[in-house]
Amino acid sequence: MTDDDVIGLRGKETTGPRWAAFRELNNSAARLAAKGQAVEAIAMLRNALELTHVDDVDAAGLDGRARALANLAGLAEGQGDTEAALRYAEQALEACYAAEAQAGDRYGTVAVRASILVNRCQTLQLLGRLDDALADVTGALDIIGDGGEGDEGLLAVSANNTRTVLLIGLERLEEAEAAAQLTLRLAAARDPRLTGYPYSNLAVIAQSLNDHEAAMNYLRLAEQVHLMAGDTVSAALAVANQGRAAMRAGDVETGRRLLAAAEQALSESDQPLRAAELRYSRAHAAFQAGDTATAHELLEPVIEVLRRAGHATALAEALAVQGDIRASMGEYDKAEESYLAAWQVYEETGARYHLARLDMRRSFAVADQAATTLNDRRRTRLLRRAFDLSLTSALATDAIRHGFAPGRSRERWAATVAIPAMAHALSLAAALRDGALVSELLEHMSATVSLHATAAVDVKPFSDTPDVPLPQSDQGERLSFTASALVTGTSADFPATRFSLPPRLRVNPWRESQLEPWIRETERRYGFPIRSDDVVDTW
Repeated sequence: MTDDDVIGLRGKETTGPRWAAFRELNNSAARLAAKGQAVEAIAMLRNALELTHVDDVDAAGLDGRARALANLAGLAEGQGDTEAALRYAEQALEACYAAEAQAGDRYGTVAVRASILVNRCQTLQLLGRLDDALADVTGALDIIGDGGEGDEGLLAVSANNTRTVLLIGLERLEEAEAAAQLTLRLAAARDPRLTGYPYSNLAVIAQSLNDHEAAMNYLRLAEQVHLMAGDTVSAALAVANQGRAAMRAGDVETGRRLLAAAEQALSESDQPLRAAELRYSRAHAAFQAGDTATAHELLEPVIEVLRRAGHATALAEALAVQGDIRASMGEYDKAEESYLAAWQVYEETGARYHLARLDMRRSFAVADQAATTLNDRRRTRLLRRAFDLSLTSALATDAIRHGFAPGRSRERWAATVAIPAMAHALSLAAALRDGALVSELLEHMSATVSLHATAAVDVKPFSDTPDVPLPQSDQGERLSFTASALVTGTSADFPATRFSLPPRLRVNPWRESQLEPWIRETERRYGFPIRSDDVVDTW
């Protein structure tokens, strides 16, 4: 690419007059794609690609072939043809290897290969193949490092941004935030037009922690950056994300308005997959506003588009909302079908928190069904089913907090996610009159207490770091610190970055634990530990 208005990888050395026609077609297609004119761009790229399929193709032509195929892969994904996107990416990698075998990195083909890995990572993540995606982006980063100056520095921004998105999908939020901040620093240093992408990712992380104000501020920054860069498609997507953030914060009308504005901005763009994602969000907004008929009408065709594209994350979310809609209409059996279909997608992608979150939604639906049932025996049976879903979900959600380092993120998770989930489980246990289990649940919650304050505490830090001797055994071996605020609050090199899992509790030594079977079931259901193997008495 030779135009400064298009961000992309330029070759290290010109490919000469023989490939001038190819370069013009490829670069013109890139400009069309940046404007959202995907159909025209694809036609132009296919013409460019045809020029490279000659018997005497040289390394320069192979390098060009790799670039055109990489562009086609990106456009195919945007149109929802993920199978073609992966096929084009594989062919592009083959062209890179062939070009490098003839001319090494004379034309900058190594960076092109890294770029293809980054783009394929994005497609694999969309399909829920997160381990394969992580391998691709790791491979790309191994090639380019921090990229240095020039176009490879821009590729480093793209690779780190993609890694951020992947870490968010893997629910490794603290690592994702660190990766997003790194991406922001790299983008600001190399091309500020790229800072919109890490801002959007920081917004997603803030939303995950229910920090709606921070999320909206990040998304407004992203929109402004994309508009200044002339990237109308990315700016529209930032507006759409603002709509989703407004909905999550409870401002449904603002959410609907912003989503409609984003869809209007994308109306001239040839990106049906993006359009499907937007219509899903509009359906969700309509449902939250109480317009069930509109939500249902919008959602049904969206699910088919997402299923054909293999868009795992969006499909699971759409199926979950479909379950909510059906439950609100009293179609509880159909609602469960939708929830289970979403559960299967999340399970395949390894999204542990989303499994627990979905089970909580299932629990609410079953509890609502119980409330409409006049038969006492059937009502009790439904309440027990709701409790089964709710308690395991709450235990899992509470345990996820231990993956956070002590600090703001951990406390926000506790206050806005873990505690409300446990409150629902406790209400169902009370409805079932299971006093022993309620007692053990309260003890369980007390063992993972989080601190809350209505206002910032005025604390004067130590003027100097106190001289705290390292704990040692009788043989002089260094021992671990306990989680003492005296040390962790003042020492920059405190060796522990997070707390261990709390122990299991023995509330009554003369009676079998009522909670322990539920802990074991939660660990089996979601596949990760809820408590350590240690057991302590609470009396």
